[in-house]
Amino acid sequence: MDTHAFAASVVALLILPGPTNAVLAMASHGLKVSGMGVLLVAVILTYLAVIVPVSLFLGPFLQQHPAVSQGVKLASATWMFYLALKLWGRPSRQTQPVALGVRQVVATTLLNPKAIIIALAMLPSRGILAPDVFLSFVVAASGASCIWLSIGRLVLGEGGQMPLAARRCGSAVLFGFCVSLAVSAL
Repeated sequence: MDTHAFAASVVALLILPGPTNAVLAMASHGLKVSGMGVLLVAVILTYLAVIVPVSLFLGPFLQQHPAVSQGVKLASATWMFYLALKLWGRPSRQTQPVALGVRQVVATTLLNPKAIIIALAMLPSRGILAPDVFLSFVVAASGASCIWLSIGRLVLGEGGQMPLAARRCGSAVLFGFCVSLAVSAL
C-alpha cells in the first residue's frame, strides 16, 4: 500500500462513527478553538501510542492470542457503558454539569479497536515510523477528528449547559457502540 492509499484508508476508517468520534463530538461542547486543539493533539498522540507498539511488537502476539483482542473490546465496551451512564443523568443545579474532556477522549481512544486495525492491517510495509507514513497518518487522523469536533460544535453549540436531549442522544450512541463491541467480543 502506498502512502496516498494509506492516508485515504485511514480517513475512511476514522471518519466512520465510532466511540472516539462520539466522545470528540460531545467533548467539543463549549470549547474554544484552543481547547479543541488540545483534544485533537490528545487523539493523535493516543492513536500513535497504540499504533506504534502494536505494529512494531505486538502484532504477532495478538494474532496468536485472539482472547486478548476480545479483552480489549470488552474493556472498551465497559468504558463506553460508563460514559453513557454518566451522560444520561440529569445534573442538578448544585452539581457541576457533565463534561467530557481530554481524559475521556484519551481513555476512549486507547480502547478504540480502530487503532489496532490500522496497526495490524493498514500500515504500508515501511511502517508507521517512516516519515511519509507518519505524516500521512497525522494529517488523515487530524482531518477526521476535526470533522467530528466540528459536527459536535454545530449540533451542540458553543456555550451554556449541554441540552438534556443532546446528552441523552450522545449517551444512546455510546451505549449502541458498547453493545456492538460487547457482542463482537463474545
